[in-house]
Amino acid sequence: MRQFLKYTLATIVGVLIVLGLLFFFFAGLAASGAPDTTIKSSSVLHLKFDNVIPELTDNIPSGQFGASPSSAVGLNDITRLLATAAEDSKIEGILLQSEAVPANPTTAYSIARSIEAFKESGKFVTGYGNYFSQSGYIIAAMADTLHLNPNGVVDMRGYGMTIPYYEDFSQKTGVDFDVYHAGRYKSAIEPYYRAKASDDNRYQTHAYLQDYHDALADHVASKRNLDAELVDQVITEGLSNNADDAMQYNLVDHLSYFDDLKDKIKEHVGSDVNYVTLEEYHLDRPKPSVSNNNKIAVIYAEGEVAGGGDQRGAISMDIYDEVFDRLEKNDKVKSVVLRVNSPGGSSFTSDRFWKRVKDLKAQGKYVVASFGDYAASGGYYVAAAADKIVTEPTTLTGSIGVFSMIPDLKELSEEELGVYWDTISTGKRTFLYSSFVSRSAADNVLLKAETERIYEQFKEVVADGREMTVDAVHQVAQGRVWSGVDAMETGLVDTLGSLQDAIAMAAEAASYDDYKVLEYPIIEKTFFEKFVEGFASNFAADLQPQYKLDNPIVQQLMKQVHLIDEACKSPQARLPLGMLTY
Repeated sequence: MRQFLKYTLATIVGVLIVLGLLFFFFAGLAASGAPDTTIKSSSVLHLKFDNVIPELTDNIPSGQFGASPSSAVGLNDITRLLATAAEDSKIEGILLQSEAVPANPTTAYSIARSIEAFKESGKFVTGYGNYFSQSGYIIAAMADTLHLNPNGVVDMRGYGMTIPYYEDFSQKTGVDFDVYHAGRYKSAIEPYYRAKASDDNRYQTHAYLQDYHDALADHVASKRNLDAELVDQVITEGLSNNADDAMQYNLVDHLSYFDDLKDKIKEHVGSDVNYVTLEEYHLDRPKPSVSNNNKIAVIYAEGEVAGGGDQRGAISMDIYDEVFDRLEKNDKVKSVVLRVNSPGGSSFTSDRFWKRVKDLKAQGKYVVASFGDYAASGGYYVAAAADKIVTEPTTLTGSIGVFSMIPDLKELSEEELGVYWDTISTGKRTFLYSSFVSRSAADNVLLKAETERIYEQFKEVVADGREMTVDAVHQVAQGRVWSGVDAMETGLVDTLGSLQDAIAMAAEAASYDDYKVLEYPIIEKTFFEKFVEGFASNFAADLQPQYKLDNPIVQQLMKQVHLIDEACKSPQARLPLGMLTY
């Protein structure tokens, strides 16, 4: 027995020693693989924006860092870094290569404004592209001089939404859905019981897509000094199909190859150029540590409103309860900015988040909500209690409505698979949520009534926060999606503005002239993520997977699957999903 214990102990000690050696080995590899981020003289920021852009740096699911295992720099940090670069003597200018930017228009306009502010420093901004999507071109149009590959294209053909409908698929496969919704425009579940869009959904979707279209035309006309009607014609009729078209309509200044442009930049700078990526600049220019008793908290509520879990890039109370607990105990935080970028999701979580915002206000803290790409359905619910709501013109918001959905797999099981389900129960509604037992007419009445109850609660929450009557809320609710501009007219928001504008409003409410911004949730990478980021950074250029998770089409397909999964669990307050043409 003693011999056995001796060998067992020796084995354990040996394993621990090996693990320790492996730890230091990999840590050494990570350190040796980490890039030298010290910024040199004659540097040029090389901005591509070809990876996902969260609101808060690294606030994305851990599997979505793409081919390059570097940080996903957040939108607010992008604004900060460009402001820093404008004053940085080592940064000569910007090479802007925004092509197929995986971002909605609202995010693209935010970046464009930051570049416009950078240009006030007098430093150059040169743009280049082989291909420009519409979001990419929104950013690229800010360049002093814009170059296009001679075989490239500025792809502006307006905005569209591709929505899959499954009615015929359901009939062929025997997979059906029992759906319950409140609000005539609440169309997120239409695909599961219709063959095409309803007139109401077609109307609301076209309305906000037209706002996208008009904003793009106005932006291009303004930044490229072009006639607005001509730009609208180019977009509407799809007149930009190749590089020659882009030159004809003055969408670009030169047709050039990339190497030739880099030679011109070198000549302009007067020496060899050190190109610095945004990620590298972020590592070299972290947020300064400022000691200040005046504090404003920015809570980033982005991603799906989830039922639970602690996944980054989602709104779950497993994460945000801790954030609210921390802020309630912090007497130095007088104002809070709630930055929302969410299409909605779980009605249960939305209500819990809303209650925590109410609790902050009850403590005397002033709350300003700031909307990003989306603040719709559950994304609007979480912000409804704010003292003031600030939105971007192209934000999609509203969608005040509720739906629930239960799959009915009985026909598929019996007719196609030959599997029959017998039941034994003690209650009349034991199998109310079963996918293999058909619901009675009384069951459907009950489930519809529960969906309507949550909708009424949603309207009451909005009425209380916006100081409107429930009837007035109903007129602008019913699941209707509004652009930020239209939401102003409905009374759902107070003013148009950016996150920086919202922070300024929060500071004014707290009577702060000088203050420190605290950002939540606090993102902490795992050791594995840090290791991969350091070790693999030198090899990232060679890692080009065939399919990337940040591909817009892949993302939208994954969202459709996720929508079905979540909608079958509990009532949802969620924006309709489709494949948006950027």
